[in-house]
Amino acid sequence: MQNRKIKYSLIIILLVISLILAGVIFYAKNQELRVIFLDVGQGDAILLSQGSRQILIDGGPSEQILLEKLGQYVPFWDREIELVIATHPDQDHIQGLLGVMKNYRVDGLVETTVKSESQLDKKFEELLAGKKIAKIKGEAGVTIKLGTAQLDILNPSGETPNGVVKDTNAYSVVAKLVFGQNSFLFTGDLPEKEEAKLLEQGVDLKSTVLKVAHHGSKYATSEKFLEKVAPREAIISVGKNNRFGHPTPETIQRLEAQKIDILRTDEVGDIEYNCAEVESECALSVN
Repeated sequence: MQNRKIKYSLIIILLVISLILAGVIFYAKNQELRVIFLDVGQGDAILLSQGSRQILIDGGPSEQILLEKLGQYVPFWDREIELVIATHPDQDHIQGLLGVMKNYRVDGLVETTVKSESQLDKKFEELLAGKKIAKIKGEAGVTIKLGTAQLDILNPSGETPNGVVKDTNAYSVVAKLVFGQNSFLFTGDLPEKEEAKLLEQGVDLKSTVLKVAHHGSKYATSEKFLEKVAPREAIISVGKNNRFGHPTPETIQRLEAQKIDILRTDEVGDIEYNCAEVESECALSVN
């Protein structure tokens, strides 16, 4: 009787292990591209994944919230984030990344050379150095592969200050993700003045989906910029009843005037795009 119980227990254990291994193999081979705008409150956090690889753009204002969100979308056995991009060193973009560096293996981090005077930025750089995470300079011309998708960094370009600057937003990392006929433009907190520079440079900005800069501030997302990007949808990552009044009526009006569909994290929660094939449009869902 005792031997029979042991035999059944072993069978159950082997079955569980087999199911976990099957899940790992399926997850690793799955080539579906997922782009998820995480609802992290008044801040930005965007998860890109294909197969077993992930890129995280910004981390929002809370370590706990970001880790909870990653727990929903990254399998429990996957404790590696291949690349993190810190668009600029503001609290609502990098605070959550501290928790990621503490709890995941991060292979590389893209950031600009500009720094903030804040204690948080100093703590961020100390943790980055302590974890010995490889640093990649975020600047125009850098290309990153994510499976069959490609992420091109478009900004900053030219000489970038190496040290503390007053306006870190101006040097936000801007990146464009392309997967077949689908494209996503991530703008950090880029202000209108810097948008104009991209337009003058003739950068290919046209994208299916636009992550609206600076949470819908009136000082970004100009009419000319929107005409060039010509997105089908605009994503605004913003917290409910935030003290900044984001998104501003002016920005909403500019988006509506060009008949762009607006999706806000404070209204619909997480916004997810699933791109199964390069020849077809990505499927949109909200949580």
